[in-house]
Amino acid sequence: MWKYILFLIAIHTLGRLPLGVGYAAAEVVGRLAYRLSPGSRRNVINNLRHVMGKDAPDKKVRAAAYMIFINIAKYYVDLVRMPHMDLDDFFRRRLRYFGLDEYLLPAVAAGKGVIVLSVHLGNPELAVQGMLSRGVKVFALTEPLQPPRLHRLVDSLRASKGHTFAPVGFAGVKRAIRTLREGGVIALMGDRDIEGPKASLPFFGEEAMMPTGPIEMALRTGATVIPSFCLRTKQGGIDAYLEEPLELERTGDMERDARTNALRFLGLLERRLREHPDQWVVLESIWDGVPVQPEPPPVAVGEEV
Repeated sequence: MWKYILFLIAIHTLGRLPLGVGYAAAEVVGRLAYRLSPGSRRNVINNLRHVMGKDAPDKKVRAAAYMIFINIAKYYVDLVRMPHMDLDDFFRRRLRYFGLDEYLLPAVAAGKGVIVLSVHLGNPELAVQGMLSRGVKVFALTEPLQPPRLHRLVDSLRASKGHTFAPVGFAGVKRAIRTLREGGVIALMGDRDIEGPKASLPFFGEEAMMPTGPIEMALRTGATVIPSFCLRTKQGGIDAYLEEPLELERTGDMERDARTNALRFLGLLERRLREHPDQWVVLESIWDGVPVQPEPPPVAVGEEV
């Protein structure tokens, strides 16, 4: 209940403040969360050690970890501001698409269904919101939150501009498949094992449980998969990269094809994460079962990161 109440307070306070003020508050909250959340901090550092390499300097890893906590706080600022956001102004002044006209819009026009396959990099929800300005409506599956009342509140914020959101589950997946078969667009995440089909796949050289559900859905429906990666830029900007459709291998062996094509997507993700590790906003340990790397020494008071 307390999370639900906090969200309501944030919607009516932070949600109405200018973006710069909200992001300034996120800087403070993110740094505090880094210091006060040792479990999440260890997970983030372990993830970064895999991405940045075991020989990456401690100071560089620590700086990236700090930014991840700050970027997560910025995500929540974006979320509570969403009902009050001027979508056309956001599209004109803060959002830049790469590949929208080249890849996404032609795939939508083909009418075979489109899966925008993204990851927890930057803020992909903002990139999806901007698609409304180009006439693209999306159905997105989201991670279930507890209590259900909180999940309904959060999804109502996400849906406030016109998209549709529903929790991952039997009903949500059934609706996603129906949307694809009707030629619609759905948005899915491909970097965290939440619910649904998964497989142990090599990711940055180590086995990790990764989702294969989005690929299986594409193989079963014939939908086009558009890899999508979102990055934060200065002054609150968002760059959304919609890449060339994933060329899916189809041998008739679902397990093999799901694995092969998921690895192709993970290869694209590895390149993006190497370039921007500090924007991978994941607090859970991706490599469960892999020994956690030693945490960098604590920051001294006044030390720059």
